[in-house]
Amino acid sequence: MKKSPAVPRINEANTHPVDVYISPVNLTANGRAHLGHAAGPYLRMDVVQKHLKRAGHHVRSGLTTDGFENHVLVRAALENVDPSALAHGFHIRIVEDLASVGVVFDHFDDPAYGSNLQRFSKVGNALMGALSAAGSLRFLAGRLPVDDADSTARPEERFCIGGWFGATCPVCLASAGSFFCEQCGHHFEPEEALNPLSKRGRIVEWLENVSAFLSIAGKDRLLRAWDDTAIESSFLEIGKGYVARKGQQMRLTVPGLHGLAWNSRHFNSQQILFSYSSLLYAHSLYCGYKDTEGTHKPNPFARESNAFLIGGTGIDNTIPMLVGVTGCALGQNSFRPFDRIFFNHFLRLNGSKFSTSRGHVIWAGEIARIPNISVDVLRVYLSEICPEETEIDLVPERLVDRYNAVLDKISVAIDRCTESLNSMSSLAGCHVDGAMMVTLDRLYEKQCAALSLDRLRVSQSSRPLIEWVDHLDGSPNHKTAYAWLMGLCILAWPLMPKITEALWRWLGHSGHPVAARASTPSPHRNGAAPKIDGRRLAVSDIERCLPGRIAA
Repeated sequence: MKKSPAVPRINEANTHPVDVYISPVNLTANGRAHLGHAAGPYLRMDVVQKHLKRAGHHVRSGLTTDGFENHVLVRAALENVDPSALAHGFHIRIVEDLASVGVVFDHFDDPAYGSNLQRFSKVGNALMGALSAAGSLRFLAGRLPVDDADSTARPEERFCIGGWFGATCPVCLASAGSFFCEQCGHHFEPEEALNPLSKRGRIVEWLENVSAFLSIAGKDRLLRAWDDTAIESSFLEIGKGYVARKGQQMRLTVPGLHGLAWNSRHFNSQQILFSYSSLLYAHSLYCGYKDTEGTHKPNPFARESNAFLIGGTGIDNTIPMLVGVTGCALGQNSFRPFDRIFFNHFLRLNGSKFSTSRGHVIWAGEIARIPNISVDVLRVYLSEICPEETEIDLVPERLVDRYNAVLDKISVAIDRCTESLNSMSSLAGCHVDGAMMVTLDRLYEKQCAALSLDRLRVSQSSRPLIEWVDHLDGSPNHKTAYAWLMGLCILAWPLMPKITEALWRWLGHSGHPVAARASTPSPHRNGAAPKIDGRRLAVSDIERCLPGRIAA
């Protein structure tokens, strides 16, 4: 297992900063980003990014949306619109939704749009060419269903696959669709599924189709790679079960017209890269190219790069990431695998999984538009319910109760400390309280353990912050107030970036909170003391964001 970037103790400079690149799994551009996304991989990766920056590492990040995934075609067909236009429109909304809850990336692109497509196509071809040169491709004939939805369509469009295909999972017998079962995480070919059906017509025949498949040589290579990536046991078992049933192989192409085409003399129809293996990895490679565009540095995913690569996704992408992406990385000699991949379970809304296709959602942008809501405090709550070990239910009443409790507690503490410092004409005489630094050091170490890249638990990262808030007792003198505010900036920045960056600047510092400067006083104070710009919520505020109350 590659060693995680070191995190020095608080107030110590990082003498060995590491280049870190974070690239979570893309979002399918068939809808907006909801709180299930935000409270899962994307807030999680945002917190990790700030945690590592706080420790002095060089961190960059990139994300994309997938406008070629089959569910985009499904929605475009239902709405009778151009799929590219639909996908790019949702790309814009997704960027806005995530940014509204403070989740931002150094670059966030739609690779299928405009001039981006040429670069994306080059990336896809480079990957497939490298896999072919390494002997990791097999061309297999399999039976795919054809329905009677449109007998005049081109052959590639008549196959009932992806979002058009429904079935019973052959492993757990749950209702499933596309190529995956969300219940047990298994990946299957349509001809392996039970009770197959078309969601747009009636299956009338099964035709033999030749596609490219990944085939990894060498016994247990995937399993060893998963150990190196520190995959947690519950998700590891899903991957092991797949390999036991199907070996170290996975589909890389599907018949289609809307996507990144890749040609071979072996095919009997036009093939495009599969969204859950080759295309998924191509999205990461594309992000890497955007990261180093215009520089002389190698793509962070290139074999010669020494960047530490971090990915994150939900449990529904377990096989795509463990077999599709990791397999593509192992199966050629140009690009390399992630150093860490973090998975999370589903977040439920009132007992049922968040679902864009079913409209069972709270869009991130809608809840952030509640008048005078504190996004910082909302992020604390969402971090606490991050479904890292099991599915967790978001219940509006619980959200409101916890949000109001955290808002009241932190707002009062900040006001006490800023009022104490406001009584001084200058901060020149301020020093950090030594006893409080001992406490801060302990809590920082505790939070760093929760954010360890070897066992990430964002859901526990607010505990040291709340303990620090509770540590403030009564009306603090200026020495205590200064130390407490500095500590708040350090502990809360990954979760509450807006208020902590404002306090950090008010205390006379520049940039973002850095742990190495925790006890470094500044003689300056800038402007009026900042406050958390939020109000208490009522359940009715959240209910206005529930399905059926707003437009998608």
